[in-house]
Amino acid sequence: MILALTCTLISFVFLQEKCEGFALRTFVPSMTNAKRSSPRTSSSRLYVQQWQPPTGNDNMNANQESILLSLDDIEDPYVNLETKRYFDGTKPDSGINLAVQNFKRQGATIIDQLLEIIRIRPMDPYAPPECLQLSLSNEAVTEAERQREAAGGGVDAHPVSRALYDVGCLFLDRLFDGRPIERFWFLEIIARIPYFTYVSMLHLYESLGWFRASELRKVHAAEDWNELHHLLIMESLGGNRRWSDRFLGYHVAIVYYWVLVLVYLGSPRIAYQFMELLEAHAVDTYTTFINENRSRLAALPAPKVAKSYYTSGDLYLFDDFQVSRAPGSRRPPCETLLETFINIATDEGEHVKTMIACQNYSDGYGTTVVSPHLQFDKGAENTKIDLNSEQLEAIEDEKRALWKKWSAQVNNEWR
Repeated sequence: MILALTCTLISFVFLQEKCEGFALRTFVPSMTNAKRSSPRTSSSRLYVQQWQPPTGNDNMNANQESILLSLDDIEDPYVNLETKRYFDGTKPDSGINLAVQNFKRQGATIIDQLLEIIRIRPMDPYAPPECLQLSLSNEAVTEAERQREAAGGGVDAHPVSRALYDVGCLFLDRLFDGRPIERFWFLEIIARIPYFTYVSMLHLYESLGWFRASELRKVHAAEDWNELHHLLIMESLGGNRRWSDRFLGYHVAIVYYWVLVLVYLGSPRIAYQFMELLEAHAVDTYTTFINENRSRLAALPAPKVAKSYYTSGDLYLFDDFQVSRAPGSRRPPCETLLETFINIATDEGEHVKTMIACQNYSDGYGTTVVSPHLQFDKGAENTKIDLNSEQLEAIEDEKRALWKKWSAQVNNEWR
C-alpha cells in the first residue's frame, strides 16, 4: 500500500510538472508576454488586476476583463490565511476526526488541481505565487555559500551532517527549480521542527530529573514562534498551493522530528550544529533571492501577517530568540515585500548566532543561553552580562518571592 501511494505521488508530481506549464501556455496568455501579467505600479499607488475566465471559444484576450483595484482599498492582496486553509481543523478534536477531515480537504484539492491540469477548470494566472514572477538561481545560491565559506563563515559540521545537508540541497534544487516561494515554504515547515524537538527533549530531561533549563526552552520556543511566522508569510504568498508540496513537506517534517530526537539524545551539540548549517543556507538563499528580485519586491506590499509580526505582534517573543541583541534594539520596518524578505533573512542570521551559542553551551565552555531580557542590563545601556547557573537560580527564586507576595496581596483584598 505504501509503495502504491509513493508511486501515485511521484506520478502526480511528474504530471503536474509537465502539464501545468503546457496548460498555462495554451489556455491563458503567456505569463511572460501578457501585458497584465503582474501588478502595476504608479508613483503613489499599486494596482492588481483580476482575470475573468473566458465564456466561450472566442479570442482569449477579448474575454478578459481587467479590474483595477487600489491596494488602499484591499486589506491584503495575497492569500487570506483565515479562509484559504489546506489543513487546519476548526477545533481541538480526536486524531481520527481530524485525520478524516484533513483527508477530505486534501482530496478536494487534488481533484481541483487535476481539473486545472487537464484544462477542465481554468487556471488563474494572477493567483500567487505564479503571478509574482519571482526567480531564484540555484547556481547563485551555491556561489553565495561558497563565498561565505571561503571568507571563514563555514560550519565545522560532522561529516554525516554535512553529507545529509548536501543531499538535501541537491533535492531542493531539483524539486523546486524555478519555484522560489514553494521552496521557501518547504524550508520553513522543516525549519520549525528542530526547535520543537529541542523543547521536547528539554522537557523530557526535566521530567526525568536529569537537567533543567527553563530559559533555554523559552529561547527555543521563541525561535519556533519566529519560524511559524515565516511559514505563514510563505503561505500568504501561495507557497503551499500544490498538494504534492504539502504532502511531501508534512511527511518529511514528521521523519525529521524523530531523527532529530535521536540525534539530540546522543549529542545536543550535533543537533544544534546541523541546524546552524540549515540556517546559514537560509541566509544565503534569501539574500540571493533579494538581490535577484529587489525591484519587483520593492513594488509589492508586505503581507498582513508580516506587518503584524514585525511591527505590532508579540515583540517580547520577537526579542527572545535573538540572544546576541539587546531587547528592543531591532524594530525593522515592514511595508513592502522587499522589507519582509530582508527581515526574514536577518532573522535567519540571528538563528545562526543562537545555534552557535547553544553549541558552546553544550560543549561546556560557553555561557548559559538565556533570554536576552535576562542577559542584558537595561540600566547600563543594554550591556550584556553573563549569568551562571547560581545567578539564574537566584533570579528564579526572586521571581517566586515576588509572585507569592503579589498573590498574598490579592488574596487579602478579596477576603
